[in-house]
Amino acid sequence: MRFGLSCLLILALQPVIAGQSGFAPQKNEEAELWRVRSQGITDDLLKDASQLSSMRRAVLVARLGQRWWDDDQARARTWFRNAIEVVEQVPNKENAADRQERFATTRLLLKLVAPLDQKLAAPLVKILNGVDEQSTARERSDNAEALINTATALVDTDEYRAAELGAMAIRLGPPNDIASLLLALRQHNPKLADSLFIQALSAAKQNPFPVQILNSLSYAAFPGQRGSDDVKLAAPDYLRVQLLQLEVAFLNANPISPETEGSMCWSVSGFIAPVLGEFERLAPQQAEVVRQAIIKCQFVNPSVQPQLESSSTSQPPNTVDALLEASRDATDDHLRTINVYRAADLAKQNKNYELALKILDGMSKEGRDLMGEAWTWYRADWAADAALDHYQHSRLLEMNLVLNSVPPNLQPVAKTLFVDRLPDNRDPETDPAIQFLNDTKAELRRGNIRESDRYGCYFVLLRSIIKYQPTEAGEILKAAIASLNRAEQADKDRKTLSTPEFSKVLPASLLEMDEYAAKEGIAMVAAVETRARLRLELLEASLQRMKAAQSSRVAKN
Repeated sequence: MRFGLSCLLILALQPVIAGQSGFAPQKNEEAELWRVRSQGITDDLLKDASQLSSMRRAVLVARLGQRWWDDDQARARTWFRNAIEVVEQVPNKENAADRQERFATTRLLLKLVAPLDQKLAAPLVKILNGVDEQSTARERSDNAEALINTATALVDTDEYRAAELGAMAIRLGPPNDIASLLLALRQHNPKLADSLFIQALSAAKQNPFPVQILNSLSYAAFPGQRGSDDVKLAAPDYLRVQLLQLEVAFLNANPISPETEGSMCWSVSGFIAPVLGEFERLAPQQAEVVRQAIIKCQFVNPSVQPQLESSSTSQPPNTVDALLEASRDATDDHLRTINVYRAADLAKQNKNYELALKILDGMSKEGRDLMGEAWTWYRADWAADAALDHYQHSRLLEMNLVLNSVPPNLQPVAKTLFVDRLPDNRDPETDPAIQFLNDTKAELRRGNIRESDRYGCYFVLLRSIIKYQPTEAGEILKAAIASLNRAEQADKDRKTLSTPEFSKVLPASLLEMDEYAAKEGIAMVAAVETRARLRLELLEASLQRMKAAQSSRVAKN
């Protein structure tokens, strides 16, 4: 993930600005105003749709249907049907690339439609479940994954339909993530969950190398050992025994050798070693086969740390010093980097920001390369948190020092995040917001920051600009859009329409701006899909305002 987009994603989790100050219209008038605005955005989106390919247009109109579903189901259904008709039409001479795109579009449409209307979703399920001589293993696997995800989303509302789709996915694929469905289904109907588990076991037996399905079933059978503390979600012992026996058969059929040790030891460390105690309890006669496989893999992969004794009291390092020591002792660059990062993250969790930043800055070049964009993000994000902590404790000198110590190309990012996180109840005598806003605007105009980082910062900065310097909001939006256009021109393979990078950050800010300035700014976005994505998010925010106004009116009456 690009660093600039991470800046947007993390801020999406924070509260957005409330409505504009001033005299609000009556609630019924306010709701009507937001409806008119929403319809205007929708009209612009339909114009965008006309410039897209048929498959991308189908996705866009389906997203319109999803947004309007609660308020206008008749029109939403029309949009859904129009989108579904596109993927139902199979060209006479469909090549592999076109077929792949049609399936990908169908999977996405199913995700949008199925939670809202199962009758509308039925033709999409039929397309994905269809198998012919042209079907590839990858297509079947991807389609099965879409069906299992849909099934999981339906468990709370229709457990039987969820089980039906799950069985369909198992026969087709099988999918990789069966565990999520089984764990969710068990909370509603254990018998259905057991039946589906048995079907998955049968599919695994027919698979010559069932690594993914065994891994997923292990999560469903042993949630306590594989990540969930809720033992009530575990499969009954008779199914656990069958799974363990199948895993032993898998080991016997695929002995560990120099040629297979890579893939096999991944399997051993992933879903066999963590449940060694269960082999000893439920399948003691096969436990020795498992222990020997674990021992072999210890010599192949130093990062494998199995519990060879179920009663072992050894614990992984869980302090900053212990993690740093483990990193120094590690002979593998990947493991060394993981331990260094964990040490820094633990220091940050303990609010020892100085130590956390010191550890990050001391990371080797190899470690930074392994972390990639993540190192850049953490360095700016944690500096912003450290500066905020200093500010809240009236350590203004330290606040400035920590922000000025950020690498120059990251300072605009750190300062943007810092200003965005400032509390509202600040002392005007020590308020640093305007100072840092001005610094950030100047630094963003310079050429020492990548466009992929610059536009993300501009969009986040816009929220603070609207709050503190509203007369400059239009110019900042234009600068952000210009930077976005340059970034996308440099990376034409981006598919912004399918990413959530703008969600709840930019739309909330645009709704606080002058409506004409906001529409003019979005119209400047060069890439149609990016422009459509922005408008979709703006539409969702506008519809939420409409619903809030309607609810407020009802409550008042």
